[in-house]
Amino acid sequence: MKESSILNTIVHACRLVVGSLFIVSGLIKSNDALGFMYKLEEYFEPGALNLPGLTEWALPLAVFICVGEILLGVAMVLGALPRLTASFTGVLMAFFTWLTWYTANCDPFGTKMIVDAVGSLVEIDNQCVLACGCFGNAIPLTPYESFLKDIVLSVLTIPIVWGAFTNRIALNSKQLGMVMIAGSLMMIYLFGELMLEWNFPVLFAAIAYAVAEAVKMRWSGAAKEWIMALSVTAACLVFQFHTLNHLPLKDYRAYAVGESIIENRKTAEDLGVPGPVYATEYTFRNLNTGADTVVLSSEWLKIYNEAWFKNTYETVSFDGKEVKVSDGYEPRIMDFQILDEKGEDRTDEFLNAKGNIMLYVSKNLDEAETANQQEMNALATELSAAGWMNMGLTNAPADQNKAFQDENDVTYSMFTCDQTELKIIVRSNPGLVWIREGVVQEKWAWKDVPEASELLNR
Repeated sequence: MKESSILNTIVHACRLVVGSLFIVSGLIKSNDALGFMYKLEEYFEPGALNLPGLTEWALPLAVFICVGEILLGVAMVLGALPRLTASFTGVLMAFFTWLTWYTANCDPFGTKMIVDAVGSLVEIDNQCVLACGCFGNAIPLTPYESFLKDIVLSVLTIPIVWGAFTNRIALNSKQLGMVMIAGSLMMIYLFGELMLEWNFPVLFAAIAYAVAEAVKMRWSGAAKEWIMALSVTAACLVFQFHTLNHLPLKDYRAYAVGESIIENRKTAEDLGVPGPVYATEYTFRNLNTGADTVVLSSEWLKIYNEAWFKNTYETVSFDGKEVKVSDGYEPRIMDFQILDEKGEDRTDEFLNAKGNIMLYVSKNLDEAETANQQEMNALATELSAAGWMNMGLTNAPADQNKAFQDENDVTYSMFTCDQTELKIIVRSNPGLVWIREGVVQEKWAWKDVPEASELLNR
């Protein structure tokens, strides 16, 4: 009896930890589902998993994974549908453990053979995903750290699967339910406080538990646990709908409100700190054996005058790949530019300008939503009259920007920026970003164009 009690405690403890982390992980990704979609698109690239056919389904897949992860976490803590929940969790952890192992072992300087669109076998460079996106931008884990995290979670999942199929897990009793929910909320609160600097996850988890428990108390039919699952799914979809149609509730990117774009663009040299060190791969051929040897440029400088080296090796190539020898500080923002119609970089000029600037940002001008363009034009006119600077920032060349201005009666100047950077700046197409002397003051999605009076009084 004592042994059975200990085993049950282990199973419940694993449910508590894994379920709570699933809720946090799913919610963080759901908060920024577009960012998670971009991460999936990286994995679908030919040089990564080579699944280009899934790219058009990246957003639905992102939403499905986010909501599914939260749902599994809630079900695990509540003990709902134990065998189904444990089975999906086991499969999910097996897949993610393999994926993070694959990501951690990807050679960014290697190549792979793939079958292209016409069925031919071709060699292409590896496209390594540098971060798995498990916790979005909130906790940017390296691939190796993500792999270790998944190993730990996989180990904790084993007792859950065993407990589910030995009838040690069932819908919580009232007493066990209070312990599990209270423990989960405490874990999520501490995680949010210490790791995320955001307490919304504990509020969301409390709402999800309350919704499920309300169904549990009021529904007596055979499908009770399925109705609980549907109610939690509905709560997740409401949250997902809001963040997709507006902006993430919490922004962890280098362009978040309060961040200085100027400071985040500074290099290691600007800050007087060590930066990453790179070297080039040089190839030499052994005159005796004919075998090729790769030597890093940093090492070659130490040996190129040595007699043994000169007498043994001949040069094949100095045009090898760049290799990072050691880590160091890298700017949080690396590709932000404001290019005018002549291709001149005006970034420093605008970021260091005194006063307020309203940026009208479009990551893809061809797909930009124009339903509220007249409201944005009116806002620009009022702000301009009050001394603000207004400018469009798009992925398009100057001629396309000009055509968009003419077609949509846009009066502010439009400039060009790297598309990937525009995706990071604001998760809306278009979106509005208010900056003052290089510091982000506020951001809006295109559906939420502010009134000029709101801004002029701040």
